[in-house]
Amino acid sequence: MSPQTPNNQPRNTNSATNTLVPPSIDRFLICGLGSLGQHCVAALKQFGVIVNAIDLIQPQHWEISDLSSQLNQLIIGDAREPGILRQGQVQQCRAILIITSNERINLAIALAARLINPQIRLVVRSAKENLNQLLDKQLGNYVAFEPTELPAPAFAVAALES
Repeated sequence: MSPQTPNNQPRNTNSATNTLVPPSIDRFLICGLGSLGQHCVAALKQFGVIVNAIDLIQPQHWEISDLSSQLNQLIIGDAREPGILRQGQVQQCRAILIITSNERINLAIALAARLINPQIRLVVRSAKENLNQLLDKQLGNYVAFEPTELPAPAFAVAALES
């Protein structure tokens, strides 16, 4: 059984050594490398942080030149899968930006990430106000934005606020 935090949530542990793995204050994970995701990478990198990313396919078009070299790690796979999230080092991240164009997929990724890392800040692309209010109450450390209302730097700053 994993050690518990004061609010009775399991802490992240290294399964091989059963030692605590503290979240990094400078590590972030982005799920979805469309236009919004790419601009979030660029915004976060301006703060000198580590940024990993997950996408279903290798991006064919980079809107920002040399952006792929700014990523510390790019994983091609389905971010709803816990193994893929672990490859992206979600267990060590301060925040995850879940910004695919599919709200159902975003919710599934958020739930999977929360199970792996109970302390991670969830920054989600979503326009479902009532659902987002409920999720904020149930999951905690959760914020959702509609991308048509805010630019990519706002998503990045929301991740830094954790």
